[in-house]
Amino acid sequence: MSEKHVSEKHVSENHDSAKANSSRGTKVQRAVAAVLTIAFIPLIFAFGLYGVLSDPSELVDALRYSHARNYLASDEEGKKFFPMLKARILSLENALGDTVPLSDGLSHLNASFQYALGKRMVAQGEQMLLSLQDGQIYNMTTRKTLAPEAMEIVGFYEQLGGSAPFLFAYVNPQFYDGGPQMPAGYDVIDTGDELADEVLGIVRGAGIEALDSRTFFAGCGFSDNDLNLKTDMHWTTLAALLATRIYAEKIEEMTGVELDLGKIDLDRFEEIVYPDLFLGEYAQQLGERNAGLDDITFYLPEYDTQFTRHSIESDGTEENAAGDFSEAIVKWDALDTEPDGTNIRGYVGYGLVEGLEEIVNESDDCADLTLLIFRDSYTAPVGSFLSLMVKNVVMVDMRKTDRTAMDFVAQYDPDMVIVSLSRQMLEDHGYDMGSGYAEYLEEYGEA
Repeated sequence: MSEKHVSEKHVSENHDSAKANSSRGTKVQRAVAAVLTIAFIPLIFAFGLYGVLSDPSELVDALRYSHARNYLASDEEGKKFFPMLKARILSLENALGDTVPLSDGLSHLNASFQYALGKRMVAQGEQMLLSLQDGQIYNMTTRKTLAPEAMEIVGFYEQLGGSAPFLFAYVNPQFYDGGPQMPAGYDVIDTGDELADEVLGIVRGAGIEALDSRTFFAGCGFSDNDLNLKTDMHWTTLAALLATRIYAEKIEEMTGVELDLGKIDLDRFEEIVYPDLFLGEYAQQLGERNAGLDDITFYLPEYDTQFTRHSIESDGTEENAAGDFSEAIVKWDALDTEPDGTNIRGYVGYGLVEGLEEIVNESDDCADLTLLIFRDSYTAPVGSFLSLMVKNVVMVDMRKTDRTAMDFVAQYDPDMVIVSLSRQMLEDHGYDMGSGYAEYLEEYGEA
């Protein structure tokens, strides 16, 4: 027999063997799936039935107008049959979730069940949590448009009327040029890149200077594990510090004022790591066994600093602090643990949850600039690090105020305005900048 025929026979045998192994693997996976399904579904039913029978009054109360009205867009909607019916259904769904005992445990069990079937994506309510190759968890999106949200930013820019330089920054969760990309097959579902391109296209098309976080970390020399938390949506503190330089260089360019960028060189900071501490939002849904824990790292300047800080918390309480960066800026209580020993606030060590924060650099070796930053949680650490180089940093979370963006401009008379928002902030849109969002929503429609 010729060498060619021997080779072809060998290939054919290997192909048949691989096919048989694949078939056996599929049969085993199906068997596991069947066993898990048989065990899992009755368990959910039993817990749900027990919850209903043990506290039926809560379900009855959920149908009452006093409870269902919380799910109405307005009191006027309560006079209409279908909006009221929808509100009662949503109220009942929420109550059903609350009556199921060990609901968190069931959520974690569901995640384990999905992973045991070999799935990478777990649906938890409206979220689609995708496990990436380095262990990060990414919340996929199928949103079709963010045009109204982008136009609201354009509207604010037009209200400003050129009275101060205006910078927009779009923070894209998880993915960046040169980093791990979306697993094959899921990229056709997720619309994250399309949304980023749409928002930036609208904003830049209006003549606004804009930053795209997808370009921030290309060639930075750090891994995805260094830059993104595994169990939560946020950047690590390292990523925020690296991003600060991008913002600072743009501030120099747009104001013509030189900043001491050497102050944010990594070798100018002490690094303090708290390993395996933080249980992020996604891990709380999937369970620590499935998602793991994150390190929390603080970067503290090794040179002399002096600050004062005034913060208004989301509940309206006020806090004042003074001292060096570690004393005045860092919120060390973010390291506190819950009664069960977990830490769920480690990511707020540089703020993130305040409605308003005013930071004053009391040293003489900083640029005499006032920056007004409208931001969400991603940019809070960036604002804190920018305060090392400029006199005044004012950060506003528009979700926690009933004032308009222009109200803050009038109050602080900034040298530069920055709007830095993540995709999640734009999608959820729990705010109103006072620049015509309702009109833009009517014009462009909801996604």
